[in-house]
Amino acid sequence: MAVRGRLLDLNVSPDGEGIELWLREEDGSVRSHAVRWRPSIYVTGPESELERLARAFERSEMVEVREDPGGRPVRALRIRVGFGERREVATRIEELGGYRSLRVHNVDVPVLQQFLYENGVFPTALVELDPRSGSLRALDSREDLEYDVGWIRTAQLEVFPEAGGRVPSFDDRLREVRVVACGEEAVLDGDEVSVLEGLAGLLARWDPDVLLVRGGDQFVMRYLLHRARCIGMKLEMGRAPSRNRPGPPEVYWSYGRVYRRHRPFRLRGRVHVDPENSFTFAHTGLHGVIEVARTCVVPLHDAARYTIGQCMTSLQYEVAHRWGVLVPSKPTRTLYLRLSDLLLMDRGGLTLDHRPGVYWNVAELDFQSMYPMIMTRFNVSAETVNCSCCATDGIPIPEMGGHTCRRNRGLVPEAIGLPLRKRLAYKRLIRSLGPADSAVYKARADALKWVLVSSFGYLGFRKAKFGSRLAHMAVCAHARAALLRAVRVAEENGFEVVHGIVDSLWVRREGATEEDYARLAAEVEEATGLPVNLEGVYRWIAFLPSRTDRMRPVNGRYFGVTIDGRVKCRGIEARRRDTPDLVREMQLEMLGRLARARSPEELRDAALDCIGLLRRYVAQLVLGRVDPERLVLTRVLSRDPGAYRVRSQTALAARSLAALGAEVGAGSAVRYVITPSGPLPYPHFRPHDFSSTAYVGLLVRAADTLLSVVLGPSSLPKFMCFS
Repeated sequence: MAVRGRLLDLNVSPDGEGIELWLREEDGSVRSHAVRWRPSIYVTGPESELERLARAFERSEMVEVREDPGGRPVRALRIRVGFGERREVATRIEELGGYRSLRVHNVDVPVLQQFLYENGVFPTALVELDPRSGSLRALDSREDLEYDVGWIRTAQLEVFPEAGGRVPSFDDRLREVRVVACGEEAVLDGDEVSVLEGLAGLLARWDPDVLLVRGGDQFVMRYLLHRARCIGMKLEMGRAPSRNRPGPPEVYWSYGRVYRRHRPFRLRGRVHVDPENSFTFAHTGLHGVIEVARTCVVPLHDAARYTIGQCMTSLQYEVAHRWGVLVPSKPTRTLYLRLSDLLLMDRGGLTLDHRPGVYWNVAELDFQSMYPMIMTRFNVSAETVNCSCCATDGIPIPEMGGHTCRRNRGLVPEAIGLPLRKRLAYKRLIRSLGPADSAVYKARADALKWVLVSSFGYLGFRKAKFGSRLAHMAVCAHARAALLRAVRVAEENGFEVVHGIVDSLWVRREGATEEDYARLAAEVEEATGLPVNLEGVYRWIAFLPSRTDRMRPVNGRYFGVTIDGRVKCRGIEARRRDTPDLVREMQLEMLGRLARARSPEELRDAALDCIGLLRRYVAQLVLGRVDPERLVLTRVLSRDPGAYRVRSQTALAARSLAALGAEVGAGSAVRYVITPSGPLPYPHFRPHDFSSTAYVGLLVRAADTLLSVVLGPSSLPKFMCFS
């Protein structure tokens, strides 16, 4: 009899012969089901070579596929291999072909994702499984917006070792465990045996599907199992025994920042999420993780830890599987350009510099998901740029010359089509509902936003399997043309363009109303063929200058207040992750006072009031009436502590942490308080004193960011020389 249930988790079965599925079945219980299955690799080359190769592999068959998204069908040998054997078998096959005649594909597709693609299912889907044949099918769709996740039970786990303020280690005894689940909270304390047995009992009684453990991948999960072994107890955090051997953390760069990702600690039958090791969870919570898992066809465990580029890759792999396109082992597209052509074509996004200052009655027009929209609207993909089938009637690429295909849909536009459609639909739902009712939709939309953001960058990534620098440059060319067309439309309607950056335009006109700006947005949308949103109308907005040259603008640094009273700011201290809470609180309080101004005179008066506010915060510091917790700076290391040549505050704090036994390296976040004797890692040291001079300097710098553009740099009090 067929089994129906929600697909919670999947992993390679313990015997290595298939996939183990964990389903929340119709009676409410979670059960595992084994499905016999093996991953596949594909080999292309001369048919005689493939026939000879087929005789060496028992589980093989000839199939018809495409080596490239725009290529013709070819014959390939599909070989089923054991888990963990793909790379070894691929290398052996390439050696047999002299690394020339035989080409191996799909070696890098993650095996669990390959299983999901082949069966057309995805995490949290309602599925039907035939235990006899192992056939599996989804009963709902990835397109669904109103899907049920109420069946997922979540528990939050906090662990407190007896570390005495030091960096915790495996040798520290377990002092306390706190668990929150099913609307209840339990605090387990006493001796280690009682605490660990109580934890095992709670997990059995509450039986959560998702376990949220802050620091779980880096330390907590291994620590709990180690302490259990020390007392001779076998503690299972999942629904079945699992073997975890996490390797060293992975360090990578993404959009100019270093990230440190710890290897995942996986459970069987229960999803473990470490909020400190999850980009998606940190920005969008569990609802965002679930949305990414469903849309990108990635197991929940992986969706919580993948980079946005890896999620984007899964979308492309899924389309490739559906279209019968092979995934190459190595990217093969090489672009050769003359220097003159490169200077013309590789120009990035368009920026129209502002003149620093305060502007009144300004509207912000935003192209919605501009780059993904361009990729779908103009069919930009590696195989569609300068295709042979549309040499005379293709979609022209501005400035660069060349064209994209009109006849065949590109793989990349197809891959981003689903997240783009869903995000726009979620945005419509958010606008039609109140903030309380739209929180879940906002989390889902934000998660898809990050995936779509990566789609453009990944198109030009040198390691992308379906990437192309030429396609990447074509998207930029369309974006520049669209922004210039928007500028022309605005100026033809009597609007002044104050600032423009890639996909946003700030315009103003004396006496213009919100309706006038809405009509302008509609005209720009009609002229460009891309969706344009009136992001807001500002009562006033301040565009900021460089600190080193007051006449030079800094794009992406501004603050202002909309006509409905919303404060919006970018690039200032209050938006930075490394800003101490005290500085952030002062700057936000200042913004609140400035937001009440309705005329240039009122704005200047409010700025003068803010100087008194600054004095109050400075007085708190000088008198020592500040909790050290509000002074903590958080900085992310760009390299290992020993690799710093300059003895900066961050480097010194990182070295102190390393000396305490903490695992600190590139991508690690270091928290510290500045004291007269140097930086002290927090909370491992509780400072009795702090450097008031250093923190006064930070307060003055944050005040200068807001007030100098209103009052002028020379109008600020003399004590601002602390900066």
